[in-house]
Formats: sequence, C-alpha cells, structure tokens
Amino acid sequence: MSDNLKIKFKALLPIDGEVVENGELLIEQGLIKEIRPAQSSSSTPCLDLSDHLILPGFVNAHCHLALSALRGKVPKCERFTDWVRALLRENSNMSLDERVSALHIGAEDMLRSGVTTLADTLSEIDLLPEYQNLPFRQVVLLEVLGFNSQRAQEFLDPIAAILKSQKFNTPLLQPGLAPHAPYSVSPALFQGLNKLALRSDSITSCHLAEFPEEVRFLHEGGGEMQAFLEEKGVYDNDWNPPGKSPIRYLENIGVLDSMVAIHLNHVDEDLDLLQSRNVRAVFCPGSTRWFGRIRFMPVRKLLDRGISVGLGTDSLASNDSLSFLRELRIADEMLKDVSRLEILKMATLGGATVLGLDTGALIAGKAADLIGFRVEGNPENWTDIPFDPDRDVVDFSMVAGRVMFGD
Repeated sequence: MSDNLKIKFKALLPIDGEVVENGELLIEQGLIKEIRPAQSSSSTPCLDLSDHLILPGFVNAHCHLALSALRGKVPKCERFTDWVRALLRENSNMSLDERVSALHIGAEDMLRSGVTTLADTLSEIDLLPEYQNLPFRQVVLLEVLGFNSQRAQEFLDPIAAILKSQKFNTPLLQPGLAPHAPYSVSPALFQGLNKLALRSDSITSCHLAEFPEEVRFLHEGGGEMQAFLEEKGVYDNDWNPPGKSPIRYLENIGVLDSMVAIHLNHVDEDLDLLQSRNVRAVFCPGSTRWFGRIRFMPVRKLLDRGISVGLGTDSLASNDSLSFLRELRIADEMLKDVSRLEILKMATLGGATVLGLDTGALIAGKAADLIGFRVEGNPENWTDIPFDPDRDVVDFSMVAGRVMFGD
C-alpha cells in the first residue's frame, strides 16, 4: 500500500463534527491530511469505498485478552470471590499454547468487529511478545497485584525493568501500568507504581468500586475478601481498613489523579471528586450484564460532568464475546439516557481520550485509524448503522493508514 492514499466514501462520520456525504479522505504517512468533496481525477492511489459509511475505528479501552482461553469455562457465581477462585483454577489448567491460540482468535474477533485500538490488561508477562504481532494500535497495561506493603519493592523491580528496556514501546504499542484493585494492591505498591508511571509518562488503570464487598472491605475489613486473601496467603496483618470509599481511599494515598478507572459501579457519592481529579472511566456493558449487576456505572452523570468515558469488552471469563459491535448494542439497551451518537463517541474518541491517544476522530492531523460499513441507499440516520443487529462484522478496517482487511 502506498504511503499516500485517497479513499472515496458514501458518508463519513467524523465523530467530532457533522456527517460528510459523497466525499474523499486523503491519507499521507498514516495520518489524515484532508476530507473534501470527491474530485474526478488525481494521481494519488484511490480506494473506492463509495458505497461505505466511514467512521473512526473502535477503541476497546479495557480487555484481558490473555484470558480468552477461558471462554465458557468460568461459571457465574453469587459471590465475586467465588468467581475469582473459579477463574484462577481454570486459568491454571491452561497451557501456554492454548492461551496463545485463544489470544489470537480473540484478537481476530475484535478486529472483525471494528476495533483498531486495544488497551489490554496483562498479568501473564510471558505472553507480552505476542502483543507485537496483534493488528491494533495498543496500550498494554502491565497488571500488578501485591497486598503486603513489605513486599512492594519485589513487585516494582521487574515492572521498572520492562519499562526501562523500551523493548515494547513502539509507534503502535506502548506500555502502561495496572495496579489491579484497592483490595489486592498495598498502599506502598500503589504509590510505587504511580511514581513509575509518572517517570515513564505511562497511564495507570485500576478496577475500582466494582462490587459491594470491595466497598465494605475498605470500610470495615474482614468478611469474604479478607478470607480470600488469607486463603491465598497474601493478606497483610498490618493493614487496617481506611474506613473510606474506594475512590476516597486512592485519593488519600495520593494515586487518584488522572487514573483510568474501570467499572465504577459504586461511586454516586464521589462524582465530584472523580471530576476534580481528572479521573477517566471505562464502562464494560457486556461484562456488567454477564455478572447481572443491577447497579452499574452512572454514565450519564459522568458525561454531564465532562468526564471522559470509553467502552471495553473486559475478558471472556466475564463476557460471552469480544465483539465490539455487540458491546455497542448492549450499551444502547442499558443506557436509556445516552444517545447512540454519544455511545459511538464513547467507543471512539472517548476511549482514545481515556488512553491519552491522538485517535478516535476523523479530522486532519489525526491517525488514519478507521472502519467502514457497506450500505445500500441513504439511511435516515447514519449513526444507526453500527447498531444494526444483523451486522456482526465491519466491511473495512485500517490502522495507521494500513488496510487490515476489506476491498
């Protein structure tokens, strides 16, 4: 494919602007140069998608792709800790070959459903080389767990070595850090990871305010969460419950600023604090429904406060599919007070903003990460096309000006 390319389109939904019809998109060196009315002749190589709707590629802002081999193997449990036990048990029975094979199958499913950017949370570092072969723009968040403050440094040293090596820092792949959750990471480890992130200009992501027992554990201690940590031999007997919500706990230990927060199901009393600390959020519709959660992220309230919200699939241990088109439809069903255009923005520009990436909208100067849907006639509303229940795949995909599949 040439470094310069012209794409003719039927309609283009830039996300950050009005729909453009019957035009062409000029790409140079993987970036969008111009969007203009169609012209009859040009020496630039042309890709004719004049029967397609073009829009930015989807940003899967939270996934655990390395758990893809667990599809259908982890049962739904009444208690979150029982689900974690089942996940750990089943995952320990998987061979490396099974994990690698399932990882690539899951990646292909995402690509075919329109994902061009992936933020993946990875705890199995031996799989990190596989991410260099995935067809996305990526942020790979190195997941860290360690509840005993006395052992914080032994968890920090190998992560610091990976960040320092720059081996996995390329134009399309950059590292980030993911302290797992307030109930699994000690204050000292949280603070150490925060310092590493600031030093390496990396984002941090955390599962936060996800389920009631997490909230209760931080307020009171004990209970099923302490029993689980003791069972695994990782509980810190010197730890004292802070008596605060998960959000205020992270604020108290100085690590909340600009964090990417996953789930945020129990945050109504902390919305102003989230806004003031520039916290960014990721909503996982399919996973939320899989767990049967009645209380979930107050997306409307976050958007109204100007908080950036992206969409994620989570993992196949807590979702039935990695199809991003399915996530759009589930979000549309769950978020009655959020418009389809807002959902598409969450799936594109919102996710890119959450991750600190200059993608997610089709305007001059941004990366040419885009997808296309073949359409017939002139739909009444272009924003409805990606929500069509009969669409399982997109018809065209491009990352950084490189065609991944399509005519």
